[in-house]
Amino acid sequence: MTDIPGLTEWVGTALPTTGRTVSITPCDPGAVTVADVRASPGALLLGDAAADCVVLDRVLPALDRPDALLAEVRRVLRPAGSVVVVVPAPGRSLGELRRGVRRGLLGAGWACPTAVDHPGWLLAAADFAVLGDVRAVFRGPAELAPLVAAGAWPEPDGARRQAVERRVARLAASGGTVPVGFRRLIGRR
Repeated sequence: MTDIPGLTEWVGTALPTTGRTVSITPCDPGAVTVADVRASPGALLLGDAAADCVVLDRVLPALDRPDALLAEVRRVLRPAGSVVVVVPAPGRSLGELRRGVRRGLLGAGWACPTAVDHPGWLLAAADFAVLGDVRAVFRGPAELAPLVAAGAWPEPDGARRQAVERRVARLAASGGTVPVGFRRLIGRR
């Protein structure tokens, strides 16, 4: 997965300094990567209570059914373990919407738009206590493909693709980067 400058460090500040942390990232539609091994979101290749912290880095919006993954995360977390969820947050404020690409221009895009709009609801529905919800804006490359590859934006549908590419080109001409927002939620089992 392509990265946005500063995003990995920002996620890292929420991780515990002791214990076993497992990072889960999307790899193909309907699959995730756990410790460099492809796995089904409903059957992670980890034992019960095997981790102190699980990081779901831009994975929930890519899944049709994130509830199966969240159930598995509960299974592999030790009691009182933490889950750190990172999701895109397009258009965090009106000013950023004006400077960036409007969410409506991108279209529905994500397999699970609820994971972008209401990730806290998904965590609460999976019986996690949401302890924190922080938003931050980073500067991403003013090119569509790297932003999609980084999980910052969904792949725009055919009808919207040209409009998004034109908007990104205008942003590139004015500064070379675009604002991309992310949310970092911390939940406790």
